[in-house]
Amino acid sequence: MITSKTELLRSIPVLSSQETLKHILIGDYGAIIATQKLLATLNYADKTFWTQPQLIGATGEYISVLIKRSAPNQDIES
Repeated sequence: MITSKTELLRSIPVLSSQETLKHILIGDYGAIIATQKLLATLNYADKTFWTQPQLIGATGEYISVLIKRSAPNQDIES
């Protein structure tokens, strides 16, 4: 059973005609959260579409990922 908007979006298969762009944030937890909030404020990527920041290694850094899918850009003829 799908219980969240994120799970719903992840359950949609990627079509071969879709373009994907992966955003990866690596750094301090606070900097990752601030960047996610900024991108949401700019209407680029809602914070709920990012993975939860996960601690990586012994460096004290975190990682969070967003995969943005969109229709391919089509050349516009003049």
